[in-house]
Amino acid sequence: MILNSRSVAVFIAALTAVIAVILLIDRGGVIAGGTLAIGIALLAKIWLKPSDHDLALSIGMVTIPVLAWVGTFYYVISTWETGEVVELYIDTDSGDHTARVWVLDIGTYPLVYYDAESEVAKSLLAGKPLQLTRAGEVSTRIPKATRIDVLPEAESNLIFEAMETKYGDRVGAADIYYLMLGRSRDRVAVVATLIEE
Repeated sequence: MILNSRSVAVFIAALTAVIAVILLIDRGGVIAGGTLAIGIALLAKIWLKPSDHDLALSIGMVTIPVLAWVGTFYYVISTWETGEVVELYIDTDSGDHTARVWVLDIGTYPLVYYDAESEVAKSLLAGKPLQLTRAGEVSTRIPKATRIDVLPEAESNLIFEAMETKYGDRVGAADIYYLMLGRSRDRVAVVATLIEE
């Protein structure tokens, strides 16, 4: 069976809308909302005023959120990486996980803030040993971790102020990330002091 261009255009528009709904449910974000609007608008246009250009229009319009997603992700990651970043090698129940996170020097031991997947957060909160790589040096650390949402406000404010002081304008990249790309619903924000073993 050969599909005509209108059928392909409808498929692209419908798939765009479905993917946007899934992203909105999972993580939200301006780009997912805009993608849903594009998908619905394309379906309405194709349905109400079909033309020979619907396929090209569908392909062209779908590239907008894809480019926005890629561009935002690239900007945020490249901005984060201009500050001091450490690597954590974390053993989880589902396998090893590597995270690149910012580090703060509050107190005797380094402290990290990580908006982690639930499986990784579970490992951190359980205090399982992990490997820390900082400035090329590898050490085994025991995380003393707490969910950020249960920390007293004064402590969480101290952490965010220290992050703002050390990383400056780079912190705004995180705000852009969450605004544009959203935040996965299974994420758990954790702050962990990495104590030497």
